[in-house]
Amino acid sequence: MKKKNILALIFGYLALTSGSIWFGAYAARLLATYMMFEETEPTLKNFLNSSNIPAVAEVLSPIIILTLICYLLMAITFTVFLITTDLKLKENGWLFIIAGIIFITLPFEVVQIIQDYKLFVLFYSGDYGSTKIVPLITDWLTKLSSFPVILILSYLSIPYLLIFKPFTLKLKNEN
Repeated sequence: MKKKNILALIFGYLALTSGSIWFGAYAARLLATYMMFEETEPTLKNFLNSSNIPAVAEVLSPIIILTLICYLLMAITFTVFLITTDLKLKENGWLFIIAGIIFITLPFEVVQIIQDYKLFVLFYSGDYGSTKIVPLITDWLTKLSSFPVILILSYLSIPYLLIFKPFTLKLKNEN
């Protein structure tokens, strides 16, 4: 029993740490990506052209790789945490809401991970041509449209849920 609690604490800590790193990198990536394009349409700003796209790709590549790795790590460790913890979702509404946020946004994140993997392959193959990178990024922007904003707002509610633990059901002991 004690080993299972320690294991749950370890996986909970890993999920929280990797989730925090992922969230920061995700926000940085969004800011950097949206700064490349015009506000009203998915066209590059005037100061970006085919000669400086490789430099932009060099800046974006570590952020993209960090978001890819940390999200996968967070999803796996949170799932293992749910399996190993003694907390029941039925009695802890806050944990149920956090699990709902993570698992409902998972399919959309998988779409992003696929796009990130394509960018990852381009970055590390050395093929930084704007004819390949820019269409992938604009496809990412148009395919997900307002999802990143919804995702950020959803994940911003998780610290509140972790601190205050609302919707906790206290069952009476039947003894």
